[in-house]
Amino acid sequence: MPNTVITQLHQILDQERQALLSANFEALAAFVSRKEDLLAQLDQTTPAKQVLRPIRQKMDENLALLAAAIKGVAAAGARLSALQNVKNGMSIYDNAGRLEHVRTHNSAVEKKA
Repeated sequence: MPNTVITQLHQILDQERQALLSANFEALAAFVSRKEDLLAQLDQTTPAKQVLRPIRQKMDENLALLAAAIKGVAAAGARLSALQNVKNGMSIYDNAGRLEHVRTHNSAVEKKA
């Protein structure tokens, strides 16, 4: 049983990695319960450390990919927010050093070659 559990865990971690690399975030939710089930089954056995080491490495790599994806999504959100702010106006400092909001009149973004 442990070998099939370990094999299945390797497979699900590989699938999770592919989902992260292809930005298929919807698929990630399905992996959570399956991983929890497999890890619960694995917890009932005592596999050798050399068997667990590659699993731990894959989990760490997937965690790093997930953290990078979250950081990228947050950066994209911040950029969209900044673009929206520019569309609505700009914040500048006046001569006295006070922050002042200047509204823009043209809502179209001009593209120059």
